[in-house]
Amino acid sequence: MEEIKTLKSYFNKLQRTIVHNADFKLFNVALVGKNKIDDILCCILATFPNTYKRLINLKEGRDFHSILSYNLLLKALKRKFIFNPNVYLVNVGTANKLLTAISKSVEADVNRIEKLYGKHE
Repeated sequence: MEEIKTLKSYFNKLQRTIVHNADFKLFNVALVGKNKIDDILCCILATFPNTYKRLINLKEGRDFHSILSYNLLLKALKRKFIFNPNVYLVNVGTANKLLTAISKSVEADVNRIEKLYGKHE
């Protein structure tokens, strides 16, 4: 389960980026560079197992806590900032809660998905 460890490290890196590398932060809202977030999200998506990736956009994916949280995380992270298209308007509290929830449930969900749908490479 090397990919699970890698995923968790990417989630931690995303969390650190949101909290510490924000261009501007006011209370619970941060402006974070679009390229910073997109680069980490690209690495996360590439690390997901293939069966897991297929379920992210399917209706059956709603049955898995980490997939549901991941889709909510994407919505929380990718809010456009009206004055600058090169930054995202991120709700830090919501993003942190979702990242923590994903980190806790991703391993169990991946194992369950591989049992149900098989391991497709």
